[in-house]
Amino acid sequence: MCGVIGLYSTGRDVFVDTVNGLFQMQHRGQDACGVAISDGRRLRLHKALGYVREVFPKPPEEEFAGHAAIGHVRYPTQGGNRAVNAQPHVVTTLSGPRMALSSNGDLTNYWDVREELAAEGVDFVGTNDAELLLKYIAWRHIQLGEPILDAIRGMQRRIKGAYSSVLLTHDRLFAIRDPWGVRPLCWGHDDGTWVVASETNALDINHVDMTGDVRPGSVLEIGPGGAVEHEHPDVVAARGDRDDPSHCIFEYVYFSRPDSISFGTRVYDVRKRIGAWLAAHEDVEADVVVPVPDSSNAVALGYAHASGLPFEFGLIRNHYVGRTFISPTQKRRDDSVRRKFNPLRSVFNHKRVILVDDSIVRGTTLRKITRMVRGAGAREVHIRIGSPITRHSCFYGVDTPTADELIGSRLDTEGIRAHLTADSLRYMSVDGLLSCVEDQERFCLACFNGDYPIPITEAKQST
Repeated sequence: MCGVIGLYSTGRDVFVDTVNGLFQMQHRGQDACGVAISDGRRLRLHKALGYVREVFPKPPEEEFAGHAAIGHVRYPTQGGNRAVNAQPHVVTTLSGPRMALSSNGDLTNYWDVREELAAEGVDFVGTNDAELLLKYIAWRHIQLGEPILDAIRGMQRRIKGAYSSVLLTHDRLFAIRDPWGVRPLCWGHDDGTWVVASETNALDINHVDMTGDVRPGSVLEIGPGGAVEHEHPDVVAARGDRDDPSHCIFEYVYFSRPDSISFGTRVYDVRKRIGAWLAAHEDVEADVVVPVPDSSNAVALGYAHASGLPFEFGLIRNHYVGRTFISPTQKRRDDSVRRKFNPLRSVFNHKRVILVDDSIVRGTTLRKITRMVRGAGAREVHIRIGSPITRHSCFYGVDTPTADELIGSRLDTEGIRAHLTADSLRYMSVDGLLSCVEDQERFCLACFNGDYPIPITEAKQST
């Protein structure tokens, strides 16, 4: 999971707007960030490990300005947390930087294609999927002389996996989406400025209304003449004759911010429906509903509204600590839990608590929280999860590379309940989750049911 943004303006500098958009998507990646910007003559790059506020407290240099830019916040999935894997990536020729690319997703044939390019003399500095996307396009465009749109189409034919990407040249911005549309990518336009981003809140901060999503397999080209969306010539065939796209349903469960519109629906609304479904299937008596903040707040609120139970913020979150799930090591996740939450004893004391969380991946964080709630005086702790059991790894942009890390692949529901030390545990069913979204056939459920829409041909690496 990462966040990408691209901006193009006909008459003003877009650096500040690009950074503002990255701030809005900091939750999508906290390990590294970067911006590439073009003034029409020269393309400049600045990227580093760290939060947006740390890397961009001000423009990195006086000349770091331009009418077009792309940016990225990174959460490592393919390639380790090293500076060489930070994005955007840039291709440089003798005349200077030529093009840059940022991407969100994961590729399923990365090493196969990388070896193919290496045999053609293409050099790599890191092990990141975005670098492969960029260098494949650049190889076809610069080395083989193909028009850039043809080079992008060639990349889409050869490279498989999930990618929502933004590509910057000296005078144009391209938004590129894989044929399955796994990761979100929206765009909007207002008063001579176009914005493309992983989430609509990056459009909101820049006062740009959403036009729509970049369609799966399409290439949105933005330049001096405006925006043109080039539809994929045969997107159904590119999906292996699959009629529908395969949007990641976990964007609704956890990744996207509740104020964003993902895949055409407000995330907040979906999460409230999830909570109402959980309440409708309840069979225990309780006194209070408490979320594990922040991604389950709307789920717990939907539960409370549907059940009539009081809603309380019983766990006070320290917002200066990052998201525990996307911390890269288990030790950092454990330390984060203790720093991140502090319980309000008055909420829990002698109460039967419905504790709502969005999902259970490894189970270590929620076990610590359950014990924390009991230590604050809760008489009973009943855990309700706003998604089905995560039994399978994701190879499309989520850092769950092995089934051994997933508690749902090792234990049944009763075993997970015992591990968490909860009085009861209930997940949503797959059908229940689908009932909370629109156009149910459009979603990837591989992490729940093991049905991978894009064939998995190789394991991810962490180097």
